[in-house]
Amino acid sequence: MSAAVALSLRGLRKTYGNVVALDEFNLEVAAGECVALIGHNGSGKTTATRIAAGQLKPTAGQAMVLGTDIHRGRDTARARAQLAFVPDNPVLYPDLTVAEHLQLVGLAHGVSDDLDDRGDALLKELDLTARRDFLPSHLSRGMRQKTQLACSLVRPFKVMILDEPIVGLDPPSQVTLRTTLLNVKRAGAAVLLTTHQLGFSAGLADRAVVLSEGRVVEEGSYEQVLGGTVATELGLV
Repeated sequence: MSAAVALSLRGLRKTYGNVVALDEFNLEVAAGECVALIGHNGSGKTTATRIAAGQLKPTAGQAMVLGTDIHRGRDTARARAQLAFVPDNPVLYPDLTVAEHLQLVGLAHGVSDDLDDRGDALLKELDLTARRDFLPSHLSRGMRQKTQLACSLVRPFKVMILDEPIVGLDPPSQVTLRTTLLNVKRAGAAVLLTTHQLGFSAGLADRAVVLSEGRVVEEGSYEQVLGGTVATELGLV
């Protein structure tokens, strides 16, 4: 790839004792590109995204954002600040409302002048306005997921990583999320996501990587991979 690479994963390996969760995983995602990781549960998708997001240390290899290793070195904090992560299970503060979450995340990432406007626009875009003053305990699983997404979108970033982002979302919310991610791509951010619902990524993901037992078994354009024999033999399509 060109110098526009925003996320680079090199030789990633993660082991738990004798169990290999991820083995020699390599991937580059360019600015404005979306790559989908697909595979069955236990294939290594979540392990890869958690390492890429800085949530899990690799046994070996590097995860780099804009050329800086996010796990070691002097500039890890600066590199991590360019990365937004939406985990498969929303992580929210129980005593903060939806709107307060956006305020906290925005201020933590240096957004001040237009934070209120940005927050209000995101609440409207994600159909959260009516729940702006709700605590997480009063939200459905899908609403918590959208709150987590709004927290990622309210701050600046160059890379967005999402692990099974449509779990708990109803069909209209999935359409909204897809449109939002298309806009993220158009704005020049790199997007890495995992999903079991392959139709969601059609027209969104530029490339697909198939993982099985911690190893890459197929990769290429999204359409080619989904129409290929490997995805069919694994029962993914």
